Amino acid sequence: MLSNMVRRHPDLLSISEFFTSLTSQAFRGSRLTGEGLFRRMNTLSPSGRALLSNGLFVEEFLYELGPGARYRPEEVPPVMCATLPHLSDDPEALWDELSQSLRSRPRDSLAAQYRFVFQWLTDHFGKKGWIERSGASLLFVPVLDRMFPGARFVHVFRDGRDTAISMHRHHFFRLRIQAAELLRRTGLDPFHPFHSLGTSPWMPFFERWKFRFFSAERYKRARIPLTSAGWFWSNMIERGSRYLDELPDDRVLSMRFEEVVESPRTEMSRFVDFVGTEFANKQWLDDVCGLPRKRSPSWLRLAPDDQRSLAAACALGQRILGYENGVAVER
Repeated sequence: MLSNMVRRHPDLLSISEFFTSLTSQAFRGSRLTGEGLFRRMNTLSPSGRALLSNGLFVEEFLYELGPGARYRPEEVPPVMCATLPHLSDDPEALWDELSQSLRSRPRDSLAAQYRFVFQWLTDHFGKKGWIERSGASLLFVPVLDRMFPGARFVHVFRDGRDTAISMHRHHFFRLRIQAAELLRRTGLDPFHPFHSLGTSPWMPFFERWKFRFFSAERYKRARIPLTSAGWFWSNMIERGSRYLDELPDDRVLSMRFEEVVESPRTEMSRFVDFVGTEFANKQWLDDVCGLPRKRSPSWLRLAPDDQRSLAAACALGQRILGYENGVAVER
């Protein structure tokens, strides 16, 4: 929702799902060449290949497969999954142009290479600033703070019970939950940067091993309790909130999804003021206020016992975010 709103702004570039699409490679290494970053952005991860080659797509996947498409499902570049199709109707041509500039760059810090990509896109589309938004990137806050000193962070969240239900249906999150449960059972903290997808130095090797013999049928049969999704969300909120609390107050904006839906003008005015008062634009605000859609909470459709068990799994995160963890009663 937020990416789609930002995309309509005349002066802001919406970079959607960039870091998440790179999975375990997102922050690996401190220095690399432009050619190295090109390969990273052009090479589908083992988990992505396993999902897409078996038709296990997610809602965020925007690349149009089929006749005329350059890439088959198992070879779609990560940057082509969501980031470039979110910006252009011809993402292949955009990637050709960007990669030509990127591949000629000498060795530099990873932060500088990422800045180059973001600035190149910003200039290409005639924008004045960029915003990167990736789902479940809360655990990236420390490394993003180091890479982009002074950057501001917008934390968009909603009721953990609804978030857990959404995660439970989402192939990417189902894989993350499975991996986190495996680490927990072996006594490792899956939310520590050393073990977390994207920042872990050993996770790329684990990812290759795990998906070397991936079976789509076995994956589909795997039972993942809804409470595991609640546990995963709650712990991610607990760890990520700690990271955000360590930043100065003027560098963090918290936005509750339900309030954006209920009062989009008020909340998006807060958002654009936080990003920069120079980006205030009444026409844009009028336009995007019609995008949020009200919907009833998904957790209310669960059986009462399931509501209670999910509420218990989400309790820590709910308390941190200030939600009342109520449960409907069957009469």
